[in-house]
Amino acid sequence: MKQLMGFLVAVSILTISCTTVEPGHKGVEVSWGGETNMNKIYDEGLHSGIHWMWDDLIAYDCREQTVVNDFEFNDLNNMSTGVEIAVDFRYNPKKVNLLHTEIVDVETKLVKTIKSAGKEVIPSYGAVDLNLTKRGEAEERLSQILSEELTEFYLELARVQITDVDIPQEISEAAKRTAEQIEKNKLAAQMAEEKTNLGNATIAEAKALYEAAQYEAKAAKLKATPDQLKLKELEIQLEWAKQGKSRYGENNVFGAGTTVVKGLQG
Repeated sequence: MKQLMGFLVAVSILTISCTTVEPGHKGVEVSWGGETNMNKIYDEGLHSGIHWMWDDLIAYDCREQTVVNDFEFNDLNNMSTGVEIAVDFRYNPKKVNLLHTEIVDVETKLVKTIKSAGKEVIPSYGAVDLNLTKRGEAEERLSQILSEELTEFYLELARVQITDVDIPQEISEAAKRTAEQIEKNKLAAQMAEEKTNLGNATIAEAKALYEAAQYEAKAAKLKATPDQLKLKELEIQLEWAKQGKSRYGENNVFGAGTTVVKGLQG
């Protein structure tokens, strides 16, 4: 019985005198009195020792992490521009004990540093350029600045990305007005074209009506009723009679060489 009790006590002591560092993490030993062990950093895995009964092991996740923040900067044209910046980073695995003792709020320092770098870089570009052609260049400049500054609080930079750039309100409104004006111009041009086509059609119709009227007038002159033809013939005969002419010959209404009354020749 005493042996069993001794065995259980030994197992309990062994159990509570072990600690574990999860994969991707590094451990910092902190003594019961609060002092950080600056001489050793614990790798992932199981670590045993009687001192773990009173000392603590603080684990730091040294895998790559991402922080994304929105900022407001003035662009090259002094227009307020919203910019979203994503930074991928990790804790320096060889300096987590220094980070533990010197840095209180890593995230706050990181965001302030990103904002400071953005204020230095973004005003060199127009918002439209950042959206179209200059984003890679701006990211490279941000990366150079952050690579140096993050080391001051024991972080390693993996990459920087400008994930979104808002178009300034002034440009957006101007683009909207331009689009509306283009549509108005298109509508005006369409209406003008329709009006021109209508005018041309009206002119063509009037011309056709005029030509038709002219044709009818000419046709009317060429046409004559039988009575009109008979009257015209009588007018011609009368004119010939006045001139001593006839359809039958000169000086005789009945024809040349013909007496007026047959049998009166001598």
